[in-house]
Amino acid sequence: MAKKDLEIQWLRTFISVVHSGSMTASSRHLSRSQSAISMHIKNIEEVLGTTVFNRETKSIQLTPAGHELMKYADSILKIHAQAIHHVSGNEQRGKISLGIPDDYASYYLPSILRSFTQRYPQVEISLLCEPSSQLLPKIDSGELDVAIITRDSPSRGIFLTSEPLVWAGTMAAIRLEHAPLPVAMYEFGSEARKKITHILDALPGGYRVMYNSPYIAGQIAVAESGLAVSVLTRCCAPAHLIMSPHNALPDLPVLDIAVVSSERQKENIIATLLIEEIITTFKTLK
Repeated sequence: MAKKDLEIQWLRTFISVVHSGSMTASSRHLSRSQSAISMHIKNIEEVLGTTVFNRETKSIQLTPAGHELMKYADSILKIHAQAIHHVSGNEQRGKISLGIPDDYASYYLPSILRSFTQRYPQVEISLLCEPSSQLLPKIDSGELDVAIITRDSPSRGIFLTSEPLVWAGTMAAIRLEHAPLPVAMYEFGSEARKKITHILDALPGGYRVMYNSPYIAGQIAVAESGLAVSVLTRCCAPAHLIMSPHNALPDLPVLDIAVVSSERQKENIIATLLIEEIITTFKTLK
């Protein structure tokens, strides 16, 4: 008996599980039951006659067959969307709002906008640059359609990449190694600040916050001045300010970046296309 075809929705589910890191997170992202997610994966494995995920590990890990399928699934879904778009003669039109913190915007946003606008020139994008702590409530309330954010939990959104934090500044700011370390900090309530504060609390000489702001321009200015050291994401830190390892500066953590969308945009084709473009861009820029 001939095998079934791989259905488009099964492939969307497969990609969602890979990017979100779990079937539970994929269930939330796709607004489907966990049993439906499991059934889609089971259907794929029955058609292929092999497993696509290693179920002997706690985290989602692709089998060799899963890695191969991932290559084709990405291409199939893009071609599927392009076929509908071009053959129907109906060019995508509409509006979509996108939120992103300004430190991620400076590095990732130009490529996202350039590529998406070239493909869908009739779609109007409304941009909002704010910290993740302000973007997430707007996503939850439906005020904002799509956002690139720093994850506040492992299950939040579709994982894009991990971004290291780096020390930025001049040696003048740490010349007194046993005095409180002068620091420019992210805004209160941010995931970055929580992680940084936890590390700084262990400094033998302590630290003092010289500057608070969610916006990167001010933090860079303070770092340039030599009055304090800043903690920045590596993607936005000026190369001449990134500091070499120093015994006065503790190792810093990494931030997980994800893309999220509001519930009312789950079935919106424009939101889906934008999210796919974001995922592709982050893969390219890694």
